[in-house]
Amino acid sequence: MNARSMLLLGVALSAFTGLAGCKGLLKKKDAEPAASATAAAVPAPPVLAASVVPAEPTPPPVALDENAVPAPQDFEDEAAEKVTPANFKAELARLQKEIAQ
Repeated sequence: MNARSMLLLGVALSAFTGLAGCKGLLKKKDAEPAASATAAAVPAPPVLAASVVPAEPTPPPVALDENAVPAPQDFEDEAAEKVTPANFKAELARLQKEIAQ
């Protein structure tokens, strides 16, 4: 290679490395005016107190009477009267069918 081609190669390499460093600066300069122009052109709408939708009130908790909720103990006497050693298989089958529905 001669001196002239070496010189052109050096200039080309320095130009490419210089442009690579400036590339980030050019993007930042282009992004800032666009963002400020958009912000200046479109002002944010004011927030009015009347435009806020109030949340629906939550219903008060319901107090349950524990005596009103049926428990297994409530059915023991009835079951002892209805279920006998002679009909327990039929009652068991009826209860299983009722539960399966």
